[in-house]
Amino acid sequence: MIKVEISEDARDFILNRAEAVTVEAMMTCGGCFGLTMMPVVLEGEPSEPEKYEVIIADGIKVYILKEAVINPEGIRIFLEGNKFVYQELEVEGLRYSA
Repeated sequence: MIKVEISEDARDFILNRAEAVTVEAMMTCGGCFGLTMMPVVLEGEPSEPEKYEVIIADGIKVYILKEAVINPEGIRIFLEGNKFVYQELEVEGLRYSA
């Protein structure tokens, strides 16, 4: 079982917008390192849920793409940014192979 920790402010942020979040891979240009896959957190359920592991954490469904390499300690979803300007969900504790 995958351990998922959601910070209190991230939990409130999510529940004000959706009942689920999706952690998936987004391809980015890593400069000298070429293309890399970065994990991102999106509000809502994925369009193809069969490609994801589903974990319930703090009453929130968390969909994690099955190809993720997860730290033994689990993952943490937290809120980043200034609530008066812009906030976004971030995740740590996992990676995707390119």
